[in-house]
Amino acid sequence: MNIEGIFNSYYDKVCSFTMLRVGHVHDAEDIACSVFVKVAEKLDTYDSDKAAFSTWIFTITLNEIRMYFRARKTECTLDDIAELADRFDIEEDLLRKEEYALLCEAIGRLNENQKNAVLLKYFGGLTNIRIAEVMGLRESNVGFILHRAKKIIRKSLISSKESDAAAYKNIRKEGDVK
Repeated sequence: MNIEGIFNSYYDKVCSFTMLRVGHVHDAEDIACSVFVKVAEKLDTYDSDKAAFSTWIFTITLNEIRMYFRARKTECTLDDIAELADRFDIEEDLLRKEEYALLCEAIGRLNENQKNAVLLKYFGGLTNIRIAEVMGLRESNVGFILHRAKKIIRKSLISSKESDAAAYKNIRKEGDVK
């Protein structure tokens, strides 16, 4: 296992996960670089009997993110997440951008454990077992946290769509009156 191969395999996942947690592209890239510097420095200490390699890398990543927040005491804003969407050209049309913004807003309503679990699962590509190792939880707890997070996200998205539908009806009524 050489550092170049590790970097090529994990950089995009680490950077995406970090961006979604810190909300600033340049800070996410700096943190990702710090992660890989630590990986290079400590590669000889990695023990495959203790954890999978992906677990080890994402544990280092979470620790770097925690240090970032301790130093800055800030949270990720929706505008910052939108910057990620623009940078990676995630949305190709307005509707997808609106859906993405709603999803980001819903994720923003989650508590720290829920955010970390959702982002590790869907952006880091980790299994529940690996997420449990990274977060220091039991696998069953991760499943429960993900289940609750999905319910919160679903409820938030449904609520947003109902609000949009009500606003649309009001606009149509006002248009009919004229």
